[in-house]
Amino acid sequence: CELNYSEILQMAEEYYDTQFNRGKRFIRYTQIAYADNEIKDSSFFLHQASESFLKSIPLVYILYGYKEHELEFLIERCKPYTLELAKVFPRDTEEEERLFELLKRAYVEARYNDDFIVTKSDIDALTPKVEQLRDITDRICKEQIARYEEQNRK
Repeated sequence: CELNYSEILQMAEEYYDTQFNRGKRFIRYTQIAYADNEIKDSSFFLHQASESFLKSIPLVYILYGYKEHELEFLIERCKPYTLELAKVFPRDTEEEERLFELLKRAYVEARYNDDFIVTKSDIDALTPKVEQLRDITDRICKEQIARYEEQNRK
């Protein structure tokens, strides 16, 4: 069935509020774990924040949510709506690649691999990236919601 812009707008706003706010909570959890010197937990929460922000974008743009946890998969699904994510995770140096791989691996390994190593300096390097991802997601999702509002007024 075809949705009208009023329905699209309502769904996009609800999806955005739920998913984006989940990402913001995970950033808060990252900070709490970091303060408690639970660095592995910090890395897991940064992954969860990244995942939540990346899932917000297709939810707002196409009202579709991917069940996938793999960050590379989610970034690919966001490319039709923004290319700015390349700024967040450029992966153009060994260090950038290492940090991205660490963030990806944190989803499973921070919880289940006793040999997984992540340092405070890794969290210090990744946190601003995830905050930049948050800011880009916030801006582009709000721009798309504004377009729906505009269409709804017509």
